[in-house]
Amino acid sequence: MSFTIDPWMMRDLDLSGNELIIFALVCEAGEEGLSVSKPKLAFLSNTSVTTVRRVLGDLSERGYIERTHVGENEPSTWVACVGEQSSSSPSPIETPSGRNSRSRVMSIAK
Repeated sequence: MSFTIDPWMMRDLDLSGNELIIFALVCEAGEEGLSVSKPKLAFLSNTSVTTVRRVLGDLSERGYIERTHVGENEPSTWVACVGEQSSSSPSPIETPSGRNSRSRVMSIAK
């Protein structure tokens, strides 16, 4: 699986290396979200399951991703709460519930 780390992700989001990789993987999945087990995500991000749990929690707490599906015996689905309008300016996207899950709006020079 390949993924892209866009310049705005590095410049504007203040993410650590592991956070950046996992956020980019979630973004790459698009509006459908990333539905993958934590061990598989650990493999894809070359880190431990413990780190994946921590990073998903941190990204969720900061409003960058949102868990949209929690099922029994199924992996959660994670969706990015920041979309791209252009290659250099992220914008909030609406969640399926119709509310904007980002509590803080990023200020980007246009």
